Amino acid sequence: MDARRSVPFAVFIYLLFTLISSAEIKPMEPILQRKNPLCDLGCKCPEQEQNFLLLDCSQRGLSKLPTSLQFDFPLSIINFQNNHITSLTMSTFSIVDGIEELDLSLNQIMKVDNFTFVPFKSLALLRLSHNYLSEITPGLLEGLSNLRVLEVGHNAIQRLEKRTFQATPSLQELRLQYNPIFELPEDIFQFLPKLERLDLQDTGLVSLPSDVFKPIPHLQWLSLSSNAFENVPEEALSKAPKLESLDLSGNDFTCLVRGNFRRLSSLSLLYLNNLPLLRRIEKDALAGLTALKSFSCSYNPNLIYLDEEAFGSENSTISREKSAPHEQLYLRQNALRTLKSPLKMESWSSLSFVDLADNPWKCDCNLRWMRQLKMETQMNIVCDSPPHLRGRPLSTVKTSELKCQDKWALTSFIITLSTMVAFGLVVLAASAVVCSRTRVGLYVRAKKQFSYAKVTPKTETVDLEWDPSADI
Repeated sequence: MDARRSVPFAVFIYLLFTLISSAEIKPMEPILQRKNPLCDLGCKCPEQEQNFLLLDCSQRGLSKLPTSLQFDFPLSIINFQNNHITSLTMSTFSIVDGIEELDLSLNQIMKVDNFTFVPFKSLALLRLSHNYLSEITPGLLEGLSNLRVLEVGHNAIQRLEKRTFQATPSLQELRLQYNPIFELPEDIFQFLPKLERLDLQDTGLVSLPSDVFKPIPHLQWLSLSSNAFENVPEEALSKAPKLESLDLSGNDFTCLVRGNFRRLSSLSLLYLNNLPLLRRIEKDALAGLTALKSFSCSYNPNLIYLDEEAFGSENSTISREKSAPHEQLYLRQNALRTLKSPLKMESWSSLSFVDLADNPWKCDCNLRWMRQLKMETQMNIVCDSPPHLRGRPLSTVKTSELKCQDKWALTSFIITLSTMVAFGLVVLAASAVVCSRTRVGLYVRAKKQFSYAKVTPKTETVDLEWDPSADI
């Protein structure tokens, strides 16, 4: 290269380097904090080098959000939990590309305008639980076609429309617990073909439409606990053939009868706890649960009877296979005094956990089969009667001590006692007749008749022999 041509170029490079080095260079403000208006309101914004892109605005005392919020930088989670926000409008959010989770729970939200969440094209999880919402309109969920989890529990929702979930066809989990819904429209889930988990705990339900679960064939997890069902909604449940977990605790069942769960062959977890009115579980009541792994039936203060063929009988037309739990059995703190083994002994030994504690067990010959249970199980079975065994764990009671009173001796005792009572009644009746004929007896009767004769009735219909204390 010609030396004369290279000199101007070298001068140019020198001058450029001098200009750059003499200029005052200020550190660049992180792009995340420069573009996020919520950072100035006390929210914890993610640093540029963080991989977990969370904008944490929880517990910041926010009562109102700015309008036209833009999040046009890499961000996946926004948390507004536990503030004082009362409403959301269409103008609240503007650009929210890439946001997958939005948490607005534990606020005071009473109203959300329709189309508020339209900008959230990628939203997969929306939490609106623990607020004051009275309804979920179809327009509120508009634009959330990719939403997979919706949590609206612990609100004041009283009514659901048939088109409420029309805009969320990808929904897999829906939590509606602790809302005073009371009644579900039959077609409420018609737009949710992918729904797998549904929480309807404590929603005031007393019944279910027979086809309510028909549009959601993939339903696997269902909670109907703490409602007011008097009977198992078996017709509705039969439309959920893939159901794996079912919670019916805290309802008003008095008796479980044959075939209550006959079409739930995929069910592996069944919860029947805290049923205050439940007294009996009859033969074949639990038949058909061939995939059952864990059966929890505890804290039922009036449950006195569990049929030995509750899980299915040999001649059952429901299922040829006995539906015994394969892994766990919980019968804790019921009112069971006696129990004939509802399972075969080989089934008991295969269980990983058995809980029969805190029942008022009558330790007699009917419980001898329990002496074959695992030692840790026997230690938690404590005798309540007879008196000489009260308070003793079954593991410390010998099989020979588990005696039943001779039936003939008991029958003789009952006959003798009945005869004595009858004879005593005859004697008392004769004595009453004799006494009534004595001077004292006649005096008492006369005085009684006299006192009634002196009463002046206030009305013609007054009952002179009515005793006010009897109505207390």
